[in-house]
This record gives sequence, structure tokens and C-alpha cells, in this order.
Amino acid sequence: MGQTGSLFSVHYNEHRRAFHNDSQSSSFAQHLLENAHSFGPINNIMQILHNQKKGTHLNTIERFYIHKEHAAGNCLNDEHSIFPNKIFDAVIKPIQPLPPAHPKAAQT
Repeated sequence: MGQTGSLFSVHYNEHRRAFHNDSQSSSFAQHLLENAHSFGPINNIMQILHNQKKGTHLNTIERFYIHKEHAAGNCLNDEHSIFPNKIFDAVIKPIQPLPPAHPKAAQT
């Protein structure tokens, strides 16, 4: 997960080379190798989460997606780059249904 100004195919090929060469240069490739996963097609490996030219909010958007995936246990990013964020937690927290109304309150 991260920002790129390059084509996805360039990054896909970098990860693929690291996977086939058992290189330490890609955390994603290392995860696949360590967990005996195969390396799939680009459409299964990568997706655009947000498309925006360079701007001030892009870093925040990237941090949010990393935080969200880390909270779900899906993040391969460096643990030292994950910081507590109560706003992100509130956004990703599942919405709890309201408790049923008390029967007497409905009669009035």
C-alpha cells in the first residue's frame, strides 16, 4: 500500500522479480514466499484505492488505508509506521445498531 507516480505495471514487475529471486526488496514478495502463496495476475494483486494528483491530502489518505488494513490484520507495512489514530478508528468502527425501543415508550 502506498503512493506512486509510476505505472502499476512497473511496481507489479518489481514485486514479481523480488518474488522469483527471493529478494528482500519487497515486503509483499516476502510475505508471499514466507506463507507459500502464489504470485497472481496484476488485477488480483493491485488495485487503485484513490486516484489523485499530488496534493496535501494524499499522505493522510495513504495513512488511513494503511491504518485500516493494519486494524484488520492485513497490513504488511513496517509496524513502526503505524500510529494510534482515534479519528481513523472511529471511521472504521462498525456502526452498532440501536437497541430496540422500550414497548411502553412506543404506546405514548
